[in-house]
Amino acid sequence: MKKQISYIAPGQTAKALMLIYLTFSVPIVLLAILVGFLKYGQMEIGSVFSAIFSALIINAVVGFILLWIACQAYNWVASRFGGIEIVLSDSPDDL
Repeated sequence: MKKQISYIAPGQTAKALMLIYLTFSVPIVLLAILVGFLKYGQMEIGSVFSAIFSALIINAVVGFILLWIACQAYNWVASRFGGIEIVLSDSPDDL
């Protein structure tokens, strides 16, 4: 059965994808802090936690805004030209 995604809820979609995005951001931010530590030497523990926290907050806010804009853009395109088509089928009984 072929179906078309004609609308994506921007707020909910951006929130869910932002949380997924943050799971990928944590290791990258920690790696950046490690590289900074190795390059510039000893850093104060307060500044490290502040850098980690602010980088993750900035990633979350910017990620949410950009994902919300992307959902709005998708909805605009889908309303004029059609959305993404997917094929749905019943799951096999043997699973």
